[in-house]
Amino acid sequence: MKSKGKLLKVIFTALAAVLVLCLAIFLYGREKRFPFTEKSFISMDTVITEKIYGENSSTLISPVFNIVTGLDDTISRFDEKSAVYRLNTEGKTSDKAVNQIISSVKEISEATDGAFDITTGGLSDLWSIGKDGEKIPSEKEIKAVLKDIDYSRVRIEGGTVYSDGCQIDLGAVGKGFACDLIKAYLSSVGAEGAVVSVGGSILAYGDYNKKGDEWSIAIRHPRSENEFLGIISLDEGFVSTSGDYERYFEKDGKRYHHIFDARTGMPACSGLISVTVVADSGILSDALSTACFIIGAEKGKALIEKYGASAILVDEKMNITTVGEINFEKQ
Repeated sequence: MKSKGKLLKVIFTALAAVLVLCLAIFLYGREKRFPFTEKSFISMDTVITEKIYGENSSTLISPVFNIVTGLDDTISRFDEKSAVYRLNTEGKTSDKAVNQIISSVKEISEATDGAFDITTGGLSDLWSIGKDGEKIPSEKEIKAVLKDIDYSRVRIEGGTVYSDGCQIDLGAVGKGFACDLIKAYLSSVGAEGAVVSVGGSILAYGDYNKKGDEWSIAIRHPRSENEFLGIISLDEGFVSTSGDYERYFEKDGKRYHHIFDARTGMPACSGLISVTVVADSGILSDALSTACFIIGAEKGKALIEKYGASAILVDEKMNITTVGEINFEKQ
């Protein structure tokens, strides 16, 4: 069994993505830039990179760090002090962030007939992709876990979230939500500009030079780790990518990745290997990229259009399809 999913691999992959992102900004933004401060750190099982522009940029680095690590402390499934851990073990939590996240993505679960589901924690544990003990479970094991995968059983009453025996996993949307929190903070303090990478989700905010040039965001090539597929140009916004190359292992020539179809209990097999979504909110871009990866190109296009987002879809033959108004230049 060939494995490529351990945390160290994730870190190296994320660092490569960060370097590509920085290279893209350098190459495509030659106008004199504002002063900037940058910091990289590990949180949410990935590398976080923040690059903040403006005269007061150095004072904003620590608050952004605190936003990300604070959210990680809240939504981690494995931290016994986290709200999600309590939700999964005690059946309820009144945490506002968890409430907001679950409220925001329920509609997408409904729109995908349950293919996208935040109650797949049991599946993640069963397969353990990217961790010690990763395996291909038996059909019997998968069926046993599927009994407690049902987003509709999760309910919110009076500000309290109830899990009804389901195992909540917010990994598919947490990084995008972190980007939303960061943008809200930067806007509140009047930051001039920033680009923040939280794993597969990126926030491009404000300006990075006096000319007000567009941000240039590099999208990783799904089959060549040290190359990028192309460049997305945008004024501001959120960019999230989901792919079968992030955490996976191979057996008998088949790739088993960490993005599950909640209806089958298996890694999604829709014909897509990478989906990048540009949207007006981080949690929406994150959720849509995962959902479209699971349901495939045809249904994914309709979903993207429904939410007024745009996307880049890459299939197994490396065919690239763009959806909506997106400024994308293939490399």
